[in-house]
Amino acid sequence: MTVQLPVPAATPPPEASRAAHALTPAQLAAALASDLDRGLEEVEAQRRLAECGPNRPHEVSRPPYARLALDQLLDPLVLLLLAASLVSIAIGNHIEGAAIAAILVLNGILGFWQEAAAERAVRSLSQAFTQSAHVVRSGKETRVDAECVVPGDVLVLAEGDRVAADARLLSVSAIEVDESALTGESLPVGKHPLAVAAETPLAERTPMVYAGSAVTRGHAHALVCATGQATELGGIERLTAAARPPTTPLERRLSRLARQMVVLGVVLTVTLAGLLLVRGEPAHEAFLLGVAVAVAAVPEGLAAIVTAALALGGRAMATRGAIVRRLEAIETLGETTVVCSDKTGTLTQNRIHVAALKPARGFDERELLVAAALASSARETAAGFSGDPIEVALLQAAASRGVSLSRLLAERDLLHEIPFDAYRKRMTTVYAEGERHRVFSKGAPEMIAAARDDPATLEAAAAWAGEGLRVLAIAAGFTSLETAFDETVEEELELVGIVALHDPLRPTAKEAVAAARAAGLDVRMLTGDHPATARTIGLELGLDEQAVVARATPAEKLALVSELQEAGEIVAVTGDGVNDAPALRKADVGVAMGLGGTEAAREAAGVVLTDDDFATIVAAVAEGRRIGDNIRKFVAFLLSANLGEVVLFAVAVAAGLDPPLAVIQVLLINLMTDGLPALALARDPASELTMQTPPRRGDYLFDRRTWSALAFIGLLVGAASTAAYLAGTHYGGDSAQTMAFTTLALSELVLVFSIRSPTLAAWRLPSNKWLDASVLASVGFLAGAIYLPLAHEPFATVSLPLAPALTAVALATVPSLVVETTKRLRTHRHGNRYISAPG
Repeated sequence: MTVQLPVPAATPPPEASRAAHALTPAQLAAALASDLDRGLEEVEAQRRLAECGPNRPHEVSRPPYARLALDQLLDPLVLLLLAASLVSIAIGNHIEGAAIAAILVLNGILGFWQEAAAERAVRSLSQAFTQSAHVVRSGKETRVDAECVVPGDVLVLAEGDRVAADARLLSVSAIEVDESALTGESLPVGKHPLAVAAETPLAERTPMVYAGSAVTRGHAHALVCATGQATELGGIERLTAAARPPTTPLERRLSRLARQMVVLGVVLTVTLAGLLLVRGEPAHEAFLLGVAVAVAAVPEGLAAIVTAALALGGRAMATRGAIVRRLEAIETLGETTVVCSDKTGTLTQNRIHVAALKPARGFDERELLVAAALASSARETAAGFSGDPIEVALLQAAASRGVSLSRLLAERDLLHEIPFDAYRKRMTTVYAEGERHRVFSKGAPEMIAAARDDPATLEAAAAWAGEGLRVLAIAAGFTSLETAFDETVEEELELVGIVALHDPLRPTAKEAVAAARAAGLDVRMLTGDHPATARTIGLELGLDEQAVVARATPAEKLALVSELQEAGEIVAVTGDGVNDAPALRKADVGVAMGLGGTEAAREAAGVVLTDDDFATIVAAVAEGRRIGDNIRKFVAFLLSANLGEVVLFAVAVAAGLDPPLAVIQVLLINLMTDGLPALALARDPASELTMQTPPRRGDYLFDRRTWSALAFIGLLVGAASTAAYLAGTHYGGDSAQTMAFTTLALSELVLVFSIRSPTLAAWRLPSNKWLDASVLASVGFLAGAIYLPLAHEPFATVSLPLAPALTAVALATVPSLVVETTKRLRTHRHGNRYISAPG
């Protein structure tokens, strides 16, 4: 049955398309110079297409590849290493120069790839626009390419169609539209042509259909008022294009650390090289030592190890249902302070269930469910039930109580159906039962005559609605064979009862939210659903009203994320629809739904959930914290090693000694003997306190106490290595450099076990087989560099006799012994607990 409703007069605003929902069809047609019956003439449609442009999202220009590549070279740390590489090559140390250059190329490729991939987010929105459309032109219905739809076209919509442009409904027949990707409304929305107030929120503009939404039931004609970038979908695309996430906490901290290391490296290089020049040493030697100090001051493998550690974390997250699209999102999840979660499908099951039944006097629950099942158009298939989600829920509830739909239908014949529409808010079926016709009707309680006459029923329905439940009244009765099948059959029915439906929480949701809050996370729920529904779900989760935002538009979500970020929060946003894309992209880390989400949401996000479960987000946060803790561990390890190398050079220059290490030896320690254990630290297990403490805040990787501890460890390593160098001069021959090299490398390999915790003894920490294997491999590599004759010339080493070798090994254990003794003294004073990260 087609319904055309009279609408109140309205004054057209200056821009009719922005307030089309408040205009009559005639007023909008006049503003758009269109004919409601004939549509546009083909010639006029082509003219408008040339004037307005194609109906598609804006093509976002891809940033030049050359600029993306150049950005990878502008980091201070990269520039310092580049200078060291060039100087090394210039003075003839080709191996050292090539090694440093290889590291820079690897880091540059990884960074370039990640930057280029991020630009796909905006372009993915084009997939939400349909490919073709059915329109009326010159009085005839025709199929055209969706890009050719223009303002003033009359769209013909049917079940299964995707809407090609924003349009104002002219006539409808029981039409419902799925707008969830655009508005966040969890259920299909009934539509009708009745105008609404100009200030009506987007999700409640019932006379409008929007580009990207899908028709789930019925058919309609609609007048196109906006296309391309002028549509609501186009507006979301503009928001997404403008939304740029801030730099991640890890990027900020490593950038600050890089600047500090650059300053330290330059100052030390200039100072020590200057001392040599003042002392009368040749400029060539001064340059050589300057390069060695610069290389010693900078952990060359740091960026590559961080990337590898994040990649390992990504694999671990994947096993827990979180696919990482951007590596930096891993550590950022661990730093998150606020989680803004979508409701439908993430916190709830996105499956409508019957929550409660209230039979009317004289009926029982089974009779109520029989009437509800027969007042439905959903049907039973081999795979279950198919049709409208609400009707499927009614049939599932009936089946669970032994009511067989197939048996009910076998006992009677369906004669007529008056479909549901948004204006009538009810649906009615008529069956042949013997010599009479049986009528069943379901709909909003205020629209069912029998329910309207029962104050107690209306009161109960209002109470359920106040709890965020969807309420239906079910009525039934008989009509004679002579009665015409029109709306009059709905007037003399008896109330059978009312049914409450809702989208229940996931079984893990409440516990997961509690775990997140216990970990210091501020959990908020942003949804496009009705306020009553949102409030009810929030209360079930233990969230107060301030933590729940209903009817949230894309712009409002984006504004909230920006506001939180400006307040210093690290924000994670979850979402599944096109309407979530701007907030997902702006967030410090966006989390998209992989099962029910749109491609636009997935492309805008850094993490995609394979199970759409909030509990997986909490698990990912825990994994992110573990990775963040481990990154701080191996950065602390690498820095303490580099400080030891700098101390060794500084003492040697101050004492007028020869360079204690060759540049290639410094590189070998930094990349091989230090690099492997540092990477193995990324696999350290999580601390028992990981999800019991608040998230870290601030732009500093370490606090002052940790820096003091690292400086102390660096002095110990430097002192032990200097002692080995001096012992080597005592033993004579060319063993001094090799002894310093051996002690320096071994002391760091022993210290890596101690640096895993600032409080707990190394032998009491959880085992890490990867670390054990990496240390053994590094020791083997070190032994080969010292005792294999072919390695002597490339690595500037000599074979050590037994006495020098034992001396070097003994000195290498001293720093770790001192650190462990200090831990034990601190434990007696402050108590014993396992803290995973330094500081």
